[in-house]
Amino acid sequence: MKAKNPHVRFIWIMGADNLKSFHRWQKWREIAETFPIAVIDRPGSTLSYLSSTMAQAFSQARIDEDDAGVLWKKRAPAWVFIHGPRSTLSSTALRNNHK
Repeated sequence: MKAKNPHVRFIWIMGADNLKSFHRWQKWREIAETFPIAVIDRPGSTLSYLSSTMAQAFSQARIDEDDAGVLWKKRAPAWVFIHGPRSTLSSTALRNNHK
C-alpha cells in the first residue's frame, strides 16, 4: 500500500477491542512499524486494552491523546489511544447500515 502511494501518509485505525488481540495478527509488528496507529476506545475494560502485548511492546511509541492531531506527521512506530463516545456497534454493522 505504501509502495503504491509513497506520498500518502496512512494511519492504521482500529478499535481497542482489536488492540487486545493485535499480537495474534500475522505480521503485527510489521504493521506497527510501518503505519502510525490510532486506537479508538471501545466498551469494555480500557485498562486491559492498554496492558495488551502490543501496547507494552510499543509503549515508548505511544503519543499523548492531546497530540492525536499530529499522528499523521509521526513516523512509525507511533500510536495513540483515543477516548470518546463509545459504541457497541462493530465497523461491519456500521457499514451494513449505510448500504
